[in-house]
Amino acid sequence: MLSFCDYFWSEDLASGLEVLFDRLYHGCEQCDLFIQLFASRMQFEVSHGRQLFGIEAGMNNLKVVQEDEQETVTVARALRGILQEMSQEGTHHLTIASNIESLVLQPFSKWCVEHRERIQYSEKTLLTNVNNFRKSKKYVSKLEKEYFNKCRQLEEFKKNNFNDSELADAMKSLTVQHKYEEDLAREKDHRFFNQIAGIDFDYKTMKETLQLLLTKLPKSDYKLPLISYSLSNTNNGGEITKFLLDHMALKDTDQAETFGQDLLSLGFLKYCNGVGTTFVNSKKFQYQWKNTAYLFANVPMPGSEDAVAGESLISRFNNWDGSSAKEIIQSKIGSDQRATSIQAPHISDSERMLFKMMDGLKASDTKYYQECFKMDALRCSIEELLIDHLSFMEKCETDRLNAIKKATLDFCSTLGNKISSLKLCVDKMLTLENDIDPTADLLQLLTKYKTGSFQPQAIVYNNYYNPGLFQNFGVDLETRCRLDKKIVPLIISSIFSYMDKIYPDLPNDKVRTSIWTDSVKLSLTHQLRNLLNKQQFHNEGEIFDIMSESKLGPSTVASVVKIYLLELPDPLIPNDVSDILRVLYLDYPPLVKPADDNSDTSSKDQQTDENEEDSDTKRIRGLYTTLSSLSKPHIATLDAITTHFYRLIKILKMGQDGKEVADEFTISISQEFANCIIQSKITDDNEVGFKIFYDLLTHKKQIFHELKRQNSRN
Repeated sequence: MLSFCDYFWSEDLASGLEVLFDRLYHGCEQCDLFIQLFASRMQFEVSHGRQLFGIEAGMNNLKVVQEDEQETVTVARALRGILQEMSQEGTHHLTIASNIESLVLQPFSKWCVEHRERIQYSEKTLLTNVNNFRKSKKYVSKLEKEYFNKCRQLEEFKKNNFNDSELADAMKSLTVQHKYEEDLAREKDHRFFNQIAGIDFDYKTMKETLQLLLTKLPKSDYKLPLISYSLSNTNNGGEITKFLLDHMALKDTDQAETFGQDLLSLGFLKYCNGVGTTFVNSKKFQYQWKNTAYLFANVPMPGSEDAVAGESLISRFNNWDGSSAKEIIQSKIGSDQRATSIQAPHISDSERMLFKMMDGLKASDTKYYQECFKMDALRCSIEELLIDHLSFMEKCETDRLNAIKKATLDFCSTLGNKISSLKLCVDKMLTLENDIDPTADLLQLLTKYKTGSFQPQAIVYNNYYNPGLFQNFGVDLETRCRLDKKIVPLIISSIFSYMDKIYPDLPNDKVRTSIWTDSVKLSLTHQLRNLLNKQQFHNEGEIFDIMSESKLGPSTVASVVKIYLLELPDPLIPNDVSDILRVLYLDYPPLVKPADDNSDTSSKDQQTDENEEDSDTKRIRGLYTTLSSLSKPHIATLDAITTHFYRLIKILKMGQDGKEVADEFTISISQEFANCIIQSKITDDNEVGFKIFYDLLTHKKQIFHELKRQNSRN
């Protein structure tokens, strides 16, 4: 059964969704037309019923008829009977109108409104998320560009200002400089900072005190009176005083209030209610923790990411020491003039510039690295959201078609239950109702308006010096194999080995085959993918441990193979090669043997068999000749995949009804992996991918024997 989840994907995600929602809104317009139809018929029934009731009132001299009735005039009785029947017919028409309104029009109209709201909700949710994802993707591209520019600038600076020996000396100087900064920071930690509430604080103790206040004291937002503006990270004077008394060895409330006053004077707090520099122990006085306090305490601002994540505390302290915030505090407490006992190492201007560029590169790399993996996680969640909503929209569209079918049936029943004279028309309308086929309509929508199959595009962190080293998925096959020091990616070979290991524990062949064809929730696949993505593996055992510890089912493990192949930047069979194969399979399609026909002669049967055999031979020869242009990793990976299933098919043939089970599995696994080896085109539903994989399984020995022979010759 075709599904929305398989056919409304596009490279930018949005265009496929736009096509789908265009058709869904078109369906809403169809519902509106049905509502108009039912309402028009209801109005007609009301009008016709009232006209039938009005016939008797519009006739003159009915008293004559009454007199004639008393005289038992047969003509008068006939006239009265006809008038009564007409009034009864009018009653039937009014009853039909009432039933149309209560049984058809009201419930169907209500359902249509709710259906449109469901579509609008999904459209808003999906397009908003997709647009935000596209903006974030542009941001990551910008970070990548900045990172590569800094890498190039650093390399050019090294080349222009240092030879190899000078560069080695500069790296030694960098180590010495780092040690000097660490020693200097440790010494500064124990230097006098200021006296607060009569207590002497050094830098270290002051930082620890601020960290306690900033992390453990709950903050709130404060809305300024008269204007619509809120200040974040605020506490009132009472909260700060109580916290200081609870967590610090202060004598009384007065000393705690003095402590708060000193924090305000030093620039760590700001008065929110107006202009003033007085700290008051009161719930009416609100104070905001300034950025200065967060910077001094090495605490990231709530609700924002640490802009220098990965930087050492020593480096952060040194950055603080030269910042404008430090100058603000020093203007209040006076600069500490005590000379340090540590001698600063001599560093040339070129080395200083080199270190500065290296620090900038490290910060840029860290930010790019973090955003890359955040974007990939976001991409996975977007795909999961799309899958959920596409499934939901498919159900909504199916419900819409069924609702129209039911409303039409109720409408026809309303007419047919009352007036036997309308039976012929009703029968025709029932025939039309019976012709409504939701499955066929759904199939037509998918066939005519599909935009593309599911082709996830992994967000890849392109490290300047080690591309592909930091993730396993989304990296091109040659790079992955080179880093794994294998001809087949370690993840692929390990998963197949893992499946071979668990096959004997499975109850029967049906379970073994269904592992590869069962539908798996994308979120579960992404969960295992995330566990396997960032770690660099050295052997199969490490991958086995992760898959065992994840406690995910065999179907989820198998689905990781498919998602790995789908996320390759270039498919196993690249587009230029697949275009050649499409022409080949058009010229030499796989032939199905004709059914036995008693009228055919034996010579004619022999002729057909020879033509079929000749077509297969040419197609298989063209297939391995074309595939020989692929790189070794591509051929070896294809070989590893088909070898695994070829062995499984051989085992299936040994069981009960083995040939039938094996043939069904060959077809189903070829359909499952069609999109994994070749990028599908909208027009062909990837029939070529199915036929290629089917041929690779059924003619495996011949194809890969020829490929290995041609590779060895080259």
